[in-house]
Amino acid sequence: MEAFSSLLLSLYRLAQNAPPAEFQTRALDQVREVLTFDSAIWVTGGMTQDGGVPHTIHVYHQPPDMMENWERIKHHDVLNFEAFSRLGQTINAALSIDPYWQPRVHPDVMVHIKRYGMEHILATIIAIPVLRLFTAISFYRANPEQPFTEAERLFKQNLMLHLAETWNSNRFNFMHSPSKDGTQPGHARAICDKKGVLHNASQNFDDLMLAEWPDWHGPQLPSVLLDTSGEVQRQYIGHGIVATIKALNDMLLLSVRRKASVDQLSPREFDVARRFGEGMDFRKIADELHIAPATVRNHLQAIYGKLGVSNKVEMARIILDSED
Repeated sequence: MEAFSSLLLSLYRLAQNAPPAEFQTRALDQVREVLTFDSAIWVTGGMTQDGGVPHTIHVYHQPPDMMENWERIKHHDVLNFEAFSRLGQTINAALSIDPYWQPRVHPDVMVHIKRYGMEHILATIIAIPVLRLFTAISFYRANPEQPFTEAERLFKQNLMLHLAETWNSNRFNFMHSPSKDGTQPGHARAICDKKGVLHNASQNFDDLMLAEWPDWHGPQLPSVLLDTSGEVQRQYIGHGIVATIKALNDMLLLSVRRKASVDQLSPREFDVARRFGEGMDFRKIADELHIAPATVRNHLQAIYGKLGVSNKVEMARIILDSED
């Protein structure tokens, strides 16, 4: 338990600091100090009617051609099929010697596991049902005389959710300002590609999506959230949510929150409220927005009424909470 707790602390700290390109390797380095293995693979993707579609594949201590060769035989990989049928459970498999597995393993798969040192395997796949996103991580040992124990199987099974969550956190930390982390009630974030296919999602994202589209499921986002005009940023205001969609390189970052009283404000009223909350006086706001000070006063009177607040501090808090 002490080793498990120390590892979790290290992983969550690593998620805050490591560049995404380094995170998975460094995370597996840390896990390997507690649970010994020779190599690993870490895959994230979406689940479709045709099976899992990988979005990211991270190969650890294996040659680059390992995955290329696996693609040729994956339709024979009974362990992969079984792991998808037993989501959340870690499977301890010795494909070449276990009486349960040996008769079921295709000869091409047997050649593959021998070639790449996969005599013993801890395979786990977890998924988010509504979003239809999965994370699959397998640890391998090459020595036939060094099987994984039941304690090690349980260790990895309990570790899986934390590995997936720290990878999510790491990607979000390096894609946006940490002022909103997507974990507070009513807020969430997601990363998708330009076709609207989800890659990562924070807590609460599925709840917010279902609040707006009760029959929705991932990994494909509703088309109304996608923009074909090429804008860097756009906003969707629905019946129950507000979503901001930002283009970041070849990906999209979605910031979603529940609709609030601030959404009653006009764009001009929002500009006035934000500046007033930041400490500007009437004249400064009027100069920046090229309007009369009296107009600023009128806007503020309307803003107080729409937000249901009576002072500047309450107004500033509501405006701050609404901004992504």
